[in-house]
Amino acid sequence: MSGRALKLAPDSPFRDPDVIYLEADELINDEAANLLTAIGEVEGRYQDRTLRANRVEYDLNTGLVLAIGDVVLIDATGDVQYADKLELSDELQAGTAANFTARLATGATTAARFVTRDEDGEFELFNVTYTACELCKNSEGKTKNPTWRLRARRVKQDAESRTIRYNDAVLELFGLPIFYTPYLAHPDPSQDRASGLLIPTIGNSGSRGFTTVLPYYWAIDDYTEATITPHIFSKVNPLLDIEARRKFHTGELNFAGSVTRGTLFDRNGDPLDDPSRFLLPGDAERGAEISSHFFVDGYFKPSDIWSYGYTVMLQTDDTYLRRYGLDTTFKTNGLIENEPLRNTTQAFIAGQGDNFRVSAVAVGFQDLRSQYFEDETTQLISLFRDDNTVLPIIAPRVQGEYYINDPALGGRFRLFGDASYLTRETGSDYGRATAGAEYSKTWIAPGGMEVKPFVWGRFDNYDIESNAGTEIGFSRTIGQAGVDLRYPFIRRGKSVDLIIEPRALYTESFGNSKLDEFFDPADGTLLIEDGSSPDLDSALLFEANKADGYDFFEEGRRINLGARFAARWDMAGRPSEAAIFAGRSFSDGVSDRFDPESGLSNDNSEYVAELDLNLGGFFKSNTWVRYDEDRDVFSRIDSTVSLDTKFVSLTGRYYTLDLPTLAIVPGTPQEEISGDITVRPFGGWSVGYSAVHDFDSDVTRTQRATLGYRDDCTLVEIYFQKQDFDNDVIRNDSTIGIRLTLATLGDLGSN
Repeated sequence: MSGRALKLAPDSPFRDPDVIYLEADELINDEAANLLTAIGEVEGRYQDRTLRANRVEYDLNTGLVLAIGDVVLIDATGDVQYADKLELSDELQAGTAANFTARLATGATTAARFVTRDEDGEFELFNVTYTACELCKNSEGKTKNPTWRLRARRVKQDAESRTIRYNDAVLELFGLPIFYTPYLAHPDPSQDRASGLLIPTIGNSGSRGFTTVLPYYWAIDDYTEATITPHIFSKVNPLLDIEARRKFHTGELNFAGSVTRGTLFDRNGDPLDDPSRFLLPGDAERGAEISSHFFVDGYFKPSDIWSYGYTVMLQTDDTYLRRYGLDTTFKTNGLIENEPLRNTTQAFIAGQGDNFRVSAVAVGFQDLRSQYFEDETTQLISLFRDDNTVLPIIAPRVQGEYYINDPALGGRFRLFGDASYLTRETGSDYGRATAGAEYSKTWIAPGGMEVKPFVWGRFDNYDIESNAGTEIGFSRTIGQAGVDLRYPFIRRGKSVDLIIEPRALYTESFGNSKLDEFFDPADGTLLIEDGSSPDLDSALLFEANKADGYDFFEEGRRINLGARFAARWDMAGRPSEAAIFAGRSFSDGVSDRFDPESGLSNDNSEYVAELDLNLGGFFKSNTWVRYDEDRDVFSRIDSTVSLDTKFVSLTGRYYTLDLPTLAIVPGTPQEEISGDITVRPFGGWSVGYSAVHDFDSDVTRTQRATLGYRDDCTLVEIYFQKQDFDNDVIRNDSTIGIRLTLATLGDLGSN
């Protein structure tokens, strides 16, 4: 019987509350007993409810309806109820039932030996089972056991709160009992959200010990919700975690925070407050203190053009979230993207229309890269602490662009401006104001060549105060002119199409870059904030201005040459492609050079090549390389592959850096391979493994092995995770846990 919701036409006679429709093979009217009996293929209807049974007795004195034999009751929502015997009111609502089964419109199923239903529509069931899994039949026609189900001695439905409450509940997984509780409550399937305790989480960590997590979900109102989660550990003090969200007509507000009181601890859960364990005894912790984090993000869009928002990200110490295994990711909507191991606090306003874009933002940062390392020989711990005083506060940065179409030649003008002001507690303060204009036009020459000439110029004004107290102020006018040429050739084939697209970009840069003005005469410190260290790839090769900011500007001329060769075909009815790109940049008359690691520091740049392969979407790979001719080395190789089939999913990445300087983030590996593989041998079962290996240190940084099962109503995952970071006494940890997600009930997992 389908659980399809019943819908009556506005003029249907069944909408009349005084009309009860009854149809059967045989009707017996006992006027003396005032009893109406329907026998054989009985169907009764009252408004949006339908009753079917082998026999129905309707007592006209009491209004009670007794249905016997293969009873089916369908209500207005599409929920279907089955029973051997069912007693109802004359509105087909309240009553009792024996050997009862209810199949809800959502697919969930409830079965009970005996059921009562009161006038408010609330159920009370005895000897009950409940599951949200589809009850399917096997090849022999027998109904298979669901992946999971709840058994309980007694279940009560609360119609007002739309919750289902259990007494003496047992959770069965694959037919085996895995969890017992004397009391359990969850929203009924018609409830999108409701307050209540969520399924607890259990796990074990080398640093925190046995972990129990007891989340409580609070549906504050239709627009506000919060999850309050105590974390209880066997090795360290407990922690309280809160997540909340508030929806508004024009946007939303998200919050995540936590608090605990304790001492920093190592991978074994031992406090780091013993001075004898440290190379410098003063680096030891002073004892138990309050530790917490506070993240809040607001984003609002009051009109189609304007939006504004803010993000606040603060925590008491750098390793706090990592120590307690808390989620380090946080949804932000700001203009400045948050980086790993760095908190970004910002406030912004932005507007964008058909021909303009403007924004203003203020930003502050908190680095989270402090590390505790233990010497393998002395067993003493050294603390490497970040200095947040050297990080800038950007307040403000204002940017704008305005576009004007040229009605005469069909080109386009772009007016742009940028004003940025940075201050530091330790280091230079920096102010810059920029204004400029650009003109470009694209036209197709005879023969199909795409020609795009362009010219731009800008004025920069600087006001800088160095850490030594030197005040530097100057201005400059710079610009560039050039032309971008493309000439694609396409050859259609019976099964393979070939594409060849050569491209050339010529630029002439003029004006005095005044890079010597950025040096502090007191100590020779270079005060450039941006622009000198781009990373040459196939996209940057055809950027006219290759600086990744405003300060650095390269005078002189460049010609950038490259070509892309591609073949396209169908494989198993899916589009496939193999493509290779190669290119190089050549400069002349350049007085100032980009940094050596950019790939652009010499007259002739490094070679850039990229290879893409897509075999019908089943297999994909991308590899891009930079080759340094002077040193005869590949300065960069970055290759990714992915395979996705019915039985196997695989992703992998290999990269290596061989730069002439060590201008990379300390601790960043220069050669690394990472990947994960998931094998699905049969049914919903899967086995997975992922790892990251650092070739420089010959250490596998992270490993994770999983055994899982997934179907439409269940996700089960058992995992083991291990980390190894060069004797890092905090990050080196191992964890084993279980993640279990049950449809309509929620998550059961481990930290």
